[in-house]
Amino acid sequence: MIILKDYSIIFKNGAKIEYGDMEIGCGEFVGISGNSGCGKSALLDSLFGMNFEGEVICSKSEFMGKDMKLWGIEKYSVMGYIPQFSQNALNPKLTVGEHITLIAKSNKLENIDSKVSDIFKRLRLDEGCVKSYPHMLSGGQKQRIILALMTLRDLDLLILDEPSSAIDPITLKYIAAYLEIIKENMTIIMVSHNHEILNSICDRVITF
Repeated sequence: MIILKDYSIIFKNGAKIEYGDMEIGCGEFVGISGNSGCGKSALLDSLFGMNFEGEVICSKSEFMGKDMKLWGIEKYSVMGYIPQFSQNALNPKLTVGEHITLIAKSNKLENIDSKVSDIFKRLRLDEGCVKSYPHMLSGGQKQRIILALMTLRDLDLLILDEPSSAIDPITLKYIAAYLEIIKENMTIIMVSHNHEILNSICDRVITF
């Protein structure tokens, strides 16, 4: 799925982070851990962010057998990237139901009512929240809504950057249980400071 050789990034201020070699196979659930500032989020941003402000230096960088430099915006058709504090990305003028409709139309998804219902049930979300605007929801609800919206599509790769940020332990438990179910159908990479969660649901954990 992902192969990196001699991978490093250099920021505009000259700071450099060296990651070395890394390989993540298809169908793996890999956790990434490390102290704050070690470059966990920066790695994901350099690989899959839309506006990474830095320079990548490597001898090899591949995603699904294709050089990273050759991937354009079409990579987002096969993957989902949920960055930190992604719950703030919900449009405040749209209800949850309208968000779902937009996702369905833009990805040509049909007959998704049963899938939405199943995802909501697994994430312990009340189906009544489809009528709610983002400001009416808690941080934990919005985090789960983002995950639900992302996984409406059939993904090859799902990336989560600190899904445990600013949510309560019960919500995190719901998210972990959901990831346990969907990991059978895709590759998942998750960054987290929560070692307990990583060790309980990941196939392996990479520590920086």
